[in-house]
Amino acid sequence: MEIVQKTIAQAVEAIARKHALDDAIIHTEMGIRSTYGRLLEEIDCIAAGIIKHGIVKGDKVAVWAPNIPEWIISMLALAGIGAVTVPIDPGAGKEHLRYVLDHAECRGFIMAESPEKSSNGELLQEIRAELPNLTRVFVIGDDAYPDTVSWAEVRAAGQGMNLVALNQAEETISPDDPVAIMYTSGTTGKPKGVVLDHLGLINKSLASTERQGITDTDRLCLFFPLFHMFGNTCIALAGLLRGATLVMPCKSFDPSRILEAIARERCTAIYASPSMVISLLEHPAFEKRDWQSLRKGIIGGAPCPMELMKRLVEDTGVTHITVGYGITETSSWITMTHPEDPIDLRVSTIGKPLACNEVKIVHPATGENLPPKNQGEICTKGFLMKEYYKMPGATNAAVDREGWFHTGDLGEMDENGYVRITGRLKDVIIRDGTEIYPVELEEVIYQLPDVTEVQVFGFPDAKRGQEIAAWIKLKQGSRLSIAEISAHVQKNVDPALAPRFYKIVTDFPTTRSGKVQKFKLAEMAAREYER
Repeated sequence: MEIVQKTIAQAVEAIARKHALDDAIIHTEMGIRSTYGRLLEEIDCIAAGIIKHGIVKGDKVAVWAPNIPEWIISMLALAGIGAVTVPIDPGAGKEHLRYVLDHAECRGFIMAESPEKSSNGELLQEIRAELPNLTRVFVIGDDAYPDTVSWAEVRAAGQGMNLVALNQAEETISPDDPVAIMYTSGTTGKPKGVVLDHLGLINKSLASTERQGITDTDRLCLFFPLFHMFGNTCIALAGLLRGATLVMPCKSFDPSRILEAIARERCTAIYASPSMVISLLEHPAFEKRDWQSLRKGIIGGAPCPMELMKRLVEDTGVTHITVGYGITETSSWITMTHPEDPIDLRVSTIGKPLACNEVKIVHPATGENLPPKNQGEICTKGFLMKEYYKMPGATNAAVDREGWFHTGDLGEMDENGYVRITGRLKDVIIRDGTEIYPVELEEVIYQLPDVTEVQVFGFPDAKRGQEIAAWIKLKQGSRLSIAEISAHVQKNVDPALAPRFYKIVTDFPTTRSGKVQKFKLAEMAAREYER
């Protein structure tokens, strides 16, 4: 793969000028449509306005907003002046908000009220005195708070400013300069700030869209949260770099609005976690004929059950959907299946490394390279993060002296380079001294056609070290019993490895990006099964 040596501003400007009259962003809930030409004008205007209000190269600027066009415009405008975007979950509480703003030393803050709650501005005012670095707060929308700058004022300042200052700012930016600090979910300890550069985000985006077959004729359905890398980089930035159209159905996940937008705007690609796709396919408003235009996209964030993939590819017609595996620390995707791969490869593996990546499997204890079809830790090279912000110890622990990032995921690679995940190092269950891998048990339970989602996890047990639970979500109307599930597992699994506890549930605790929080399941099980 030929490496693209450009900044995000340079790459987006080149595409925008080439596709000036084509649709760039459509937000169906807000009734907004913008061409590439208009988008470029807005990016430049906001960038100039932000400069006018004192934000300069190297400043960290948080973005705290739902899925609105201004989120994407802010990210691109900040990239164009050399500032560093710090995405924050629009549903974040006070402690998380304070931690990120303080730890990242944010000088600027761009915010909009979330449709899920209406107190974001008030929450910020409560903690602002504790954030001495925070000197500029920009507010998108009609809300007004003390000592803040409205979006209209930013735009007015940009329109009245000579673009020479903006051009001068762009000329000082290098492709390997930091462009974002994205915080991990923090499920074990404090969130870590992953520092990423222009070079990594651009080249991973181009490599992944090449693998998917995305072109300027595609219309990408974007409902994944923009604060997450899957949303802001893997869909938004990646789509714009190909000259595609971004169709945004809603400010926050709303299946009915998403289904309506897919049909009305003739979307060609969809991006989601398996749980999101299930909620769309099982929604009362779902009609197969409305998905006739969909062919491409990515399922990521969790393993895709065989039945779900079959329903998408064979029944619904999303024939070229791919499965991807990526991590924030690796600037997004590491591996991805090919659109033409057989369904079993798109379910049993996470695909092959992208052209810009190297992947190897090593022994978790010794670091020794392992031959094909041997389980070990997945390690990768290629456009990695620059560091964990202000955490040199954590950085050195994650990236070894030879430059390999250690993912913490267990897997194996076959002779053709396809990688299969077998579990997380931290998720491995040890009961009575025996190592048990949740993914292997989940695959057995997924064989039951009535199962839509299953989570197998361990929790502390005084006698055995850990005990195993399997919590299962069934298809609507299913009468499958726990006894039948247990009998199926006993028939197909060594009894020494089988779960002891089973439960039918209607939902799982998840992060805002749709990942199931197994640590919360373990806490719930420990209380429920306490003996």
